[in-house]
Amino acid sequence: MYDAAMTLEIAVLFVILLAMAVMFFTELLPVDLTAFLGLLGLIYLGYLTPDEGFSGFSSPAVITMLSIFFLTGAIVNTGLGDMLATRLYKLVGGNELYMIMAIMLVGGILSAFIFNIAATAVLMPAVSSLARHSRISPSRLLMPLCFATVLGGTITMVGTPPNILAADILTKAGFESFSLFSFAPIGLTLLVVGMLYMLFIGRKGLPVRDLSSEFQQRGNLAQTYQLQENLFAIRVPEDSLLVGKSLRDTHLGISFGVHVLAVKRGSKQMTAPEPDFLIDANDLLMVQGNLGHLQELLRVQGVSLGSKDTSFLEETEALAVCLARLGPNHPWIGQSAYQLKLRTQYHLTLAAIRRKEEYIHDNFSREILKLGDELLLVGGPAEIKNLYSDPQLKIVGQHKTAMNYLRARTVALKVPAGSELDGLSLKESKLGQLVGVTVVAVNREGHLKLVQDASFQLQADDQLVVCGDLDKVRNLLDLGQISIETDVAQNQLMTDEVGMVEVTLAPRSRAAGKNLAELKFRDKFGVQVIGLWREGHALLSQFAYTPLKIGDAMLVQGSWQKIRLLGMDPDFVVLSTGAHAVRRPKKAGLAFLALLLMITLVLFGLEPVNVSAFSAAALVVLFGAVNMEEAYRSVEWRVIFIVATILPVGIAMERTGAAQLVAETVLNLAGGSGPHAVLLALCLLASILSQSLDGAPAVVLLAPVALKSANVMGISPQPLIMGIALCASAAFMTPFSHKANLLVMGAGGYKVRDYLKIGTPLTLIFIALAVLLTPVFFPFHT
Repeated sequence: MYDAAMTLEIAVLFVILLAMAVMFFTELLPVDLTAFLGLLGLIYLGYLTPDEGFSGFSSPAVITMLSIFFLTGAIVNTGLGDMLATRLYKLVGGNELYMIMAIMLVGGILSAFIFNIAATAVLMPAVSSLARHSRISPSRLLMPLCFATVLGGTITMVGTPPNILAADILTKAGFESFSLFSFAPIGLTLLVVGMLYMLFIGRKGLPVRDLSSEFQQRGNLAQTYQLQENLFAIRVPEDSLLVGKSLRDTHLGISFGVHVLAVKRGSKQMTAPEPDFLIDANDLLMVQGNLGHLQELLRVQGVSLGSKDTSFLEETEALAVCLARLGPNHPWIGQSAYQLKLRTQYHLTLAAIRRKEEYIHDNFSREILKLGDELLLVGGPAEIKNLYSDPQLKIVGQHKTAMNYLRARTVALKVPAGSELDGLSLKESKLGQLVGVTVVAVNREGHLKLVQDASFQLQADDQLVVCGDLDKVRNLLDLGQISIETDVAQNQLMTDEVGMVEVTLAPRSRAAGKNLAELKFRDKFGVQVIGLWREGHALLSQFAYTPLKIGDAMLVQGSWQKIRLLGMDPDFVVLSTGAHAVRRPKKAGLAFLALLLMITLVLFGLEPVNVSAFSAAALVVLFGAVNMEEAYRSVEWRVIFIVATILPVGIAMERTGAAQLVAETVLNLAGGSGPHAVLLALCLLASILSQSLDGAPAVVLLAPVALKSANVMGISPQPLIMGIALCASAAFMTPFSHKANLLVMGAGGYKVRDYLKIGTPLTLIFIALAVLLTPVFFPFHT
């Protein structure tokens, strides 16, 4: 047994590291900010000196990673990966088995020299295009691609950040480090076994996205997104106020959730019309959207907007109003008015929400209430009086003040005779759900009636006192008496000049977390998004305000010229080689020579790997394979900063004895069974950490433990460090385990269970092989 003693200093360090791990996993703060704060905590608490704390930024590992990102940018910009994939396709043809083998081979070899996520992004357009040419579902090819790039990263020391860090840590500890191809015997074995697993076992579990066996190359995306089921046409009548307006000014997408894909005018058709296209009478707008939703909206067409003079609200004693602020412990916090059933449970109507001096007026009945929200509430005098006795409500506006607020935010809608709303209950009318307005009261034959129940029945000649965003109502009335046609063929939506492609977010996309409206996507690129694929499901309406995530795929329609311009934007990956603009194909040879230079310098021991990689990076910039702006854009700065700020944690663990404590704990549990058991324990820990955190932090946290364990047992640290580095890359079980997995999720239509089903056996095989092979090539006793 080994004596392990916990001190207060070690306990505090473990608390800091545990807090960082939780923040990494939950992402309550950006992971790089968590790393920054953790480093500052270690400096201020005296675990590190300032020089030690910031030593990671000058680490050879960080310089190597930065250089590899530059080299990756050159390979992407010159289309070197695409050339390789296209030539391989000519060799293997359209056979699925051979294609998976070829894709995994290319992905594995490429990721041996550039990082996994970059290799995946480089090959995704080519693989997606090959799938369409071969009439194979992309979901049969993209998961093998991302798994191959993760496996291929284990072949060389520069293939993945964990390998680079492992070599750097060994060097700093005074041991013989790993060379460029030290990982190759084990890494190549892992790649080959991984390929065999995917070809003969994993392939059987690969999902098939809903693609018809009879689809044509042009139509498969529309079929995948079930576009035909959501296509219909709108005939614009002569009396419509849309006549003479541009598509941009009609707000058809925002108000009605439809996207205009083509316009037929007489015998002519304009496919993918520009936002400035002017609508004319009798135009046939071919649109995509929810037909049932639009038909329900048309019920409101008969209403007329009255004046904003709602002074009659003050002429009745049946109605009372107040403005109330939610206190800290109020039970309404965290729920919406819809969830609280304010009308039926409290006989109150929420007329507006004021939050931080701003009014929320669009669909506020479903807005989650927060501490400090001021609610404009309407009800009978008794119901409003009850609110004054609630200790968790502060009345900030009594009847007269609140009535002024109410009148300023309400308008009257008249229900004419013959309207489809006549005879419907408020619930059946769906005025709130469809149009986004709330009916506060009804003026019927000169008598004001409070609407305290969703079963309240509307009648002709009712004046509905409503509040909310009235733009939808105005836009709806502008339509006029439109007619709807459902016989629209999807082949009318594409021509030789206009195409439909799938687009996903690039690994370091600035668009992540923003919605299409914020990005002004159509104005910026001149193409429109007509579908969003997320976690195995297609969203075909109301997604303009949905924040985009890495892993989403978008169905985009536009001119091929505009699509190619979109393909040049570094924030997006267009999954079609025909639409992908390679900037400098003539420089592909130069990018290859730079890669060859780095390998030669390291292989013959002429320069250390950081100098060799930096030389290659300088070469591709100097000779124009990539310019400095493009090179900086190719760097995943978050990874650089995380590694640089996490590296000094090893110093703190060493100095405090925390590494010794963990090492002795591992040895107490597994040491009795020999070094193989210790290696297995460390490999399992590395893989578990990499599933929830990342490979780089896993290596930094476990490497000091491995060094101490090796010292205590009197064995070489190399096999333990090698095992940790390899298993830190064993991240196949979820789409969130590795960014390469997440990148293909949307384009492949994968769900979390697909990764779990196929990735779990591969992870176990990977760990078993790493534990068995590492001592063969790196013996415990030299």
